[in-house]
Amino acid sequence: MPQYYYLKRIHSADRPRVVVNLERLMTQLDREIPDKDSEQTLLLGTWNIRNFGKVRRLPESLMYIAEILSRFDFVAVQEVVDLDDWYAIMDRLGPNYDFIASDKTHHKLGSGGERLLYLYDKRKVQFQNIAGEIVLPVDMLITADTIGEDGGQLFEGKQFRRTPFITAFQSGWFKFDICTVHLFYGSSSGNKLQQRIQEIDRVADYFADRAEDAKKTGRSLILLGDFNIVHPDHETMKALKRHGFRIPKALDRPTNLDLTKYYDQIAFMTDDDTLNFIDRKTKDPKKANAGVFDIFGSVFRDGDAAEYKAEMHKKKGGKGKTGSALAKYYKSNWRTYQLSDHKPMWVRIKSNAAGAYLDKLKLD
Repeated sequence: MPQYYYLKRIHSADRPRVVVNLERLMTQLDREIPDKDSEQTLLLGTWNIRNFGKVRRLPESLMYIAEILSRFDFVAVQEVVDLDDWYAIMDRLGPNYDFIASDKTHHKLGSGGERLLYLYDKRKVQFQNIAGEIVLPVDMLITADTIGEDGGQLFEGKQFRRTPFITAFQSGWFKFDICTVHLFYGSSSGNKLQQRIQEIDRVADYFADRAEDAKKTGRSLILLGDFNIVHPDHETMKALKRHGFRIPKALDRPTNLDLTKYYDQIAFMTDDDTLNFIDRKTKDPKKANAGVFDIFGSVFRDGDAAEYKAEMHKKKGGKGKTGSALAKYYKSNWRTYQLSDHKPMWVRIKSNAAGAYLDKLKLD
């Protein structure tokens, strides 16, 4: 539960409105996200929080982000730039949470100076002291290779624009190696699209290489984050799946704001029981094992633009705008820098395997 006394830092004139917004957000989360429990399941999510730490967010936005994050046991976060605002989030989450972040990939690779990050509830998840970033061998570099005059191959490729981040964690009986990504977008066609497809292919190939070792030690592989995947039938998705990663049917849904793109994904190499549990069907949202949360369902709603008119007029893009032009700027731009232009995707994983272990002992 977040530290709500931070609401006292919000201007007294704004505080009543913010409290009402927060209560509405809490009600939506209560309705749509399963409850966190202590032993049976792990609530795991991924969220690209747009330019986090690079642009100024309102104090109320930090409260809303903290509230959403607090509903999960573990979240992979992409597009974190500077950490000052992230430490503000950690203050609001309280002492039960911790995080581990990657270093910034060098800006000359086109990374935008971003970090990748894992947030976890220490009461449910244990970091197993293993972390690293993927550095590709020469024959896997991004962009096509060429043939030299002597017939030898000359590799003129690049590393990832943003280096994928691998770590090892455990929650109850569930042990997992996890890799989060924010892969190159580039363009919707041509060479830059091919670079995007290659990045997806390379990270899936590289991470899948450890599948046999993971199987021997009872670990699951989870590859998640912002892949910039266009559609389940698109070559971008085929590049993810061709190396053996599987995506639960329950996650076959878009995550961008206008529900047209399938950018964010959670893919698994794990036992069938884990995937079957995630795909279990139910009509009750509280019993669902996968979903995408609508971040603008309760705060920064479509009709709330007038409440933030003064703030928008401080921005270059909003200066001088009124009426429908200001409302359009609010909806498609300004509020996405307060929360995000991506929706969080989540799964619930069964983490208590005590029964299966005891049954196995009966047969040994």
